[in-house]
Amino acid sequence: MRLLQLLSAAAVVLSTCLAKPGAAAQYSDELEAETAAKSKRLVPKSDYVIELDRRKYLDVVNAHDNVLIEFYANWCAACHGLSSEFNAFAEAAHNQYPDVVVARADITKIEYLSSSYMVSLLPELVFIHRTAPGATPEVRYVTANFTKDGLLNYIGGGWMEDTPIGGYSTLWCTPANLCGHIGGLLGELVVVVDKRFNPFDIPPWSFMAIIVSVMYLVGQIGIGYLSKMLCRKYHNMVMAREERSSAKPVYFNEHRTDKPSAEYEAPSTPPTSKQSKSGSATKRAKSKRAKKD
Repeated sequence: MRLLQLLSAAAVVLSTCLAKPGAAAQYSDELEAETAAKSKRLVPKSDYVIELDRRKYLDVVNAHDNVLIEFYANWCAACHGLSSEFNAFAEAAHNQYPDVVVARADITKIEYLSSSYMVSLLPELVFIHRTAPGATPEVRYVTANFTKDGLLNYIGGGWMEDTPIGGYSTLWCTPANLCGHIGGLLGELVVVVDKRFNPFDIPPWSFMAIIVSVMYLVGQIGIGYLSKMLCRKYHNMVMAREERSSAKPVYFNEHRTDKPSAEYEAPSTPPTSKQSKSGSATKRAKSKRAKKD
């Protein structure tokens, strides 16, 4: 019995080893084809919903004080399931609240917006409200139920229950101002770098984090080397300055240390006038004593 089990296990292993190497690839290709087919199923459009790109988004936000945006993707099953409800809401909002613009953005086609608003789930609803002409728009993530009536109540005044994101009353950093613009450009840069330099199929933001980490390490090494070189140069300059300031002048009556003593002899100092007078006086005194003796 045990022998039969061993033989069957060996047969399974042998069949696995002798299997065509393209079987796994074919299976993965089938999965990719199925995923691609699902992604080709477009979310139903509506005449009352504006499809956004970057330029159209900026035009809409600058021209209107109230904008509701839905972030979606064609591969998102929930987006397909809620599309009829959202389209019905857009039509009703066009009739009841004409000052509110209903739009949507495909995150696979406009990375700028998905990065600006840091979209983390689909479908995502965002309500943009400007309190006064020229003011920074307030941005709120919609917390209402994703239904026709729930969204109508939200744009009718329910949005005031949600706190706008940003810095208190000034809203110093929101997706609708310069902070969001920089975030959107950064997201587009990540996509471009991922497409051109990522052969390992690493997620785009992870790949960008690796690149930034490598650049940081290289920068730290370069700055450390440059700082050491400058410190060494400054130290040598200070030492040279100290040596120049500590040098003493060499007088004629001093022995010069820069030449050997055999080649150079220090000149004798000439006698001063006082020394000469005292010397003559002593000579006269000696001569007088000698005469007396």
